[in-house]
Amino acid sequence: MIIVIAVIMAVLVFYGEQKYFRKHWDKGLTVDLRFCERGVNAGERCRLEETISNEKRMPLPSLQVKFKTSAAFLFEQDGNASVADYYYRTDLFAVGGRRRITRTLEFVPSRRGYYVLDSFDILVRDFLYTMTCSQRGTGETCLYVYPYKRDVSRFDILYRRMQGELLARKALEEDPFAFRGMREYRPTDSMRQINWKSTAKTGKLLVNMYESSYDQEICILLDGSCRHEAHKKEMQEMAISLASSVAADMLRKGVPVSLRSNMADILTGDPISCQAGNTAHHMNLLDRQLALADTGKLICSFGTLLQGTGSHGKSARCYLVITPDVTEELMELVEQKREEGEAVYGILLCREGETGQAQEGFLYWEVSL
Repeated sequence: MIIVIAVIMAVLVFYGEQKYFRKHWDKGLTVDLRFCERGVNAGERCRLEETISNEKRMPLPSLQVKFKTSAAFLFEQDGNASVADYYYRTDLFAVGGRRRITRTLEFVPSRRGYYVLDSFDILVRDFLYTMTCSQRGTGETCLYVYPYKRDVSRFDILYRRMQGELLARKALEEDPFAFRGMREYRPTDSMRQINWKSTAKTGKLLVNMYESSYDQEICILLDGSCRHEAHKKEMQEMAISLASSVAADMLRKGVPVSLRSNMADILTGDPISCQAGNTAHHMNLLDRQLALADTGKLICSFGTLLQGTGSHGKSARCYLVITPDVTEELMELVEQKREEGEAVYGILLCREGETGQAQEGFLYWEVSL
């Protein structure tokens, strides 16, 4: 009789525990995954933060969070993870009542792009480990991975020619009576531009800025086309990386930079573009556009893009062409632009060991494949 009562009590406890747990396990439970950074350069360290909050008194002895991210993310704590087309990870937590747990996972994104983590699975086991309850968690978090920054010092001779032309035109076009504001002194500024009165007040060297009737910028024209189908992806990514590296170098020198490309934005489908600017924030805007570049979708041919830039004549805008596809049509269009008074320079990509025909104002960058 005692054994029968014990069995009945065990069955009641077993099913009662399951019913109670199934009804209350997700009350006051929140799970959140988010990238700690909004944007990072490829190859730099980044963090993914997991936060589990249990507001009720009932503890959760075994809680698993399962999610997948890009295989391009190299995590330092691999734990229970596997890599195929995606990186699949399972993290285990024991969450007490009214407790909050935060775990930070460090990783290194190895590839440029725009990455979204918008869902994950929550699996919780009961106190007797006889039942598993599950739920799909949502909450979009995104990460912009900017292109690799490369050493572009070999293009200094090209920069000097471009900057020399900009400075020469700027000296002719700037209106000394159209005062626009002040900024901190840079080594490339003339001593005549220093506002000594404001410098004395602030203790910092400040220079006057003036309006001009012309644009004064370097416009990067990035070509996404490539005739080498076998190495198309590598050549396109190198062109994007060079565009980012050149822009960063020019902005450090205080030169306004804009961007236009025939590659599409993966979010909007519009052509990649960014207006001219020379602030510290402007580099993030440029890199964000380059992170969104879809190498598999071209809006138009590069010749159409170059023709669509319009004619500025004797303006202070220089065009810098970056392309892995050097064609006779391109060089004819460049020559036409120059005849119209435009300043056009270029960086042409070629495969390792491939010799390109030197062009005036164009330099080659060899790509190891």
